[in-house]
Amino acid sequence: MRWWSFFAVMNDFIEKLKSRLADELPGETAQFRMAPGSRKRTSGTLWESVGPQQSAVLLYLFPHLGDWRIVLMKRTQYDGAHSGQVSIPGGRLEPGEDHMQAALREFEEETGVCVDRRQLLGNLSELFIPTSNFLVNPFVAYTDERPRFDPDPLEVEQLIEMQVPRLISDGSVKRGSVPLGNGVRVDTPYFDVQGHVVWGATAMILSELKEVLRDMH
Repeated sequence: MRWWSFFAVMNDFIEKLKSRLADELPGETAQFRMAPGSRKRTSGTLWESVGPQQSAVLLYLFPHLGDWRIVLMKRTQYDGAHSGQVSIPGGRLEPGEDHMQAALREFEEETGVCVDRRQLLGNLSELFIPTSNFLVNPFVAYTDERPRFDPDPLEVEQLIEMQVPRLISDGSVKRGSVPLGNGVRVDTPYFDVQGHVVWGATAMILSELKEVLRDMH
């Protein structure tokens, strides 16, 4: 494929994704395809929560070797609910920030890549995480070239690239028993990404993106 043809295909993909994100989103129906069996619906868990912490994450798409990819991160070990888990770069809002500002700031702090708001394509449905009392707003952005990542070693053990065709394929979805930090295990579906178990809130957000991408085909 010649370079101008390749970029035409890339631009078409981005325009279709932007348009689809502006339409009605799949929401909880898609999210709960990758939820643990014990997971309650968001309406019920939010009702029980007192003052959830506002947070935001950024799903960043970039091209490499002919495919679109999404960058995920494996967190370092720490004293917290999501220690060592694979997640989407992001975190809680700081005073005076909105969700978009928090998503861009956290992404840069964790991956070393500065994303301009003009690269944003839209957002997915918010998701409540009971274990950490976070209400997460996921944003989607893109770049037309592979980023030069420089992850923060204090927060990021490893960056993981998930190919979009792998996300769309049902072959990436498996089911198994996943250990929690307190020694309890939970039976749950998960995405197998280069041997990493991607489950919980991360998998639920990716599940909605998966349906959005499938709707474009």
